[in-house]
Amino acid sequence: SACQRADKIIAVSQQTKQDIIDFFCIPEKKIEVVYQGCNSIFHHKLSDNIKQKIEEKYNIPKDYLLSVGSIEERKNLLTILKALKKIPNQKLVVIGKGKAYKTKCLRFISKHRLNNRVLFLSNLKVNEMAAIYQNAQILIYPSIFEGFGIPILEALFSKTPVITSNEGCFTETGGTYTKYINPLSVLQMTDAILKIL
Repeated sequence: SACQRADKIIAVSQQTKQDIIDFFCIPEKKIEVVYQGCNSIFHHKLSDNIKQKIEEKYNIPKDYLLSVGSIEERKNLLTILKALKKIPNQKLVVIGKGKAYKTKCLRFISKHRLNNRVLFLSNLKVNEMAAIYQNAQILIYPSIFEGFGIPILEALFSKTPVITSNEGCFTETGGTYTKYINPLSVLQMTDAILKIL
């Protein structure tokens, strides 16, 4: 109803524009794509001293992979955990909240004895997130569906390599300097992580 009544619709990606056309039969000329940005703190390198204080505050390991986003089925944390299992001693920091799907992930972590290799964080300040992005080895963002994928942008501005999904809006956000994989392939994800490392 809102799409039909609106004079103009702003979509955050070409993918979202196409979804509005396909799902709601809205004329293309009515929709304009305006890409999202991210907080300007991600554009600037934080001092080593600030980053070290934040790492100490949250007991963050020296080398780690990073996952950012709500912990739900479409964000696909379980595939990251399956890849982590195949890379001995590798650590993972997860920023986000979750309920039922997080419980499923926690069961997998416990079953495969990954407890000391996965750290969950939430309710962080934006400068703390920026520090964690900047110190991460890789952001892994294997989401099944998004409108844009701001964590990809945050990582790229942080000079952190990105692995993300090869379909949907992700190539719009990630551009040339991102590694694209089938988000459900543990093998592709593991290979991508090892190549970037």
